[in-house]
Amino acid sequence: MKENRKVHAIFFSPARSTKKVVEAVASGICGEIVIHDITQGIQKAITIDSGDVAVVGVPAYSGRVPALARQYLEQIKGNGARAVMTCVYGNNDYQFTLDELVQICSDAGFIPISSGAFVARHSIFQEVAKGRPDKNDLDKARQFGKQSVRHSRIGADGKRRLRCQHPNHPAGEVPLVAKVNSNCNFCGACARLCPVGAIDIHNPAKTNKKKCIACARCVEMCSYNARKFSGLMYYMARKRFEEKNKERKEIEVFIPL
Repeated sequence: MKENRKVHAIFFSPARSTKKVVEAVASGICGEIVIHDITQGIQKAITIDSGDVAVVGVPAYSGRVPALARQYLEQIKGNGARAVMTCVYGNNDYQFTLDELVQICSDAGFIPISSGAFVARHSIFQEVAKGRPDKNDLDKARQFGKQSVRHSRIGADGKRRLRCQHPNHPAGEVPLVAKVNSNCNFCGACARLCPVGAIDIHNPAKTNKKKCIACARCVEMCSYNARKFSGLMYYMARKRFEEKNKERKEIEVFIPL
């Protein structure tokens, strides 16, 4: 059974930190690993067999599941498969992200069996939690995956158990947009890889601020180091944020859920 099952690593990961964590968790579970990167949408329908296991991961945006990630996850058919929930946050506070993710995946037909919050370098204030997830984080992620399946069980009524109720109101917007510097050679990679199409493919220096979700994918994926968050408002916010969140936070896991 274990040898034949598949372990589906499903992640929305603009800055690629969530990808690292989800793949590490999945590597701790026996079975063939199948990767589903939904950062830029679902190109082919994802249907999980009931005997398989899924590891689902999202970054925390203002303590919530990103709206775009929710939209994509709702398209997946869980079919009663067990699922490990993970969220990644920038050493500040993941708040309602895990509880919201549990609800989304339950509604999609999964049976959530565990959840874990992991720390990664903050995507906007990149000196915070720099270098994370580190080797210690990824080792713990693999162990978390192994323990999740070993101890998996659901309550007698088969219903999910949430730590707290998440709010119904939408997450707040981040009024920060990465800007182009003189390194830009107008290759257009940032525009092609932007999950929301906020960057002009013909002129990458132009970003639609109303569309931008400040996910930092353009910063992470640029090969020329040509996009950065900058400006007076950014530097003021960064100083406050770094001071408030300088102490290292460790992972939090909940087994069983």
